[in-house]
Amino acid sequence: KIMSKDPAFLFYPSDWLVGTAFMSYEQKGKYIDLLCLQHQHGPLSPEQMLKICGTYDKDVYAKFPVDENNSHVNHRLSTEKAKRDNFCNSRRINRMKKNEE
Repeated sequence: KIMSKDPAFLFYPSDWLVGTAFMSYEQKGKYIDLLCLQHQHGPLSPEQMLKICGTYDKDVYAKFPVDENNSHVNHRLSTEKAKRDNFCNSRRINRMKKNEE
């Protein structure tokens, strides 16, 4: 059975409000687009960052530090995605065990 890509990630409104309080609405739009793109495609290349941002924006780029592969990664999203993946896998295993009984 082929498993599809998880279509969602957990979003914490209070963390969003605190983390973006001093960003412009334009910066917030870029930030949420980049989060969604990272969720769907993985780490972002410098070219992908520029495509969304238009130019270097220190406040937005600060949310996506460069990793060892020269890719931009939002670490919080990576952590939350891994937690959700682990949770979904544990539920799947539990269902399989229950079906075997």
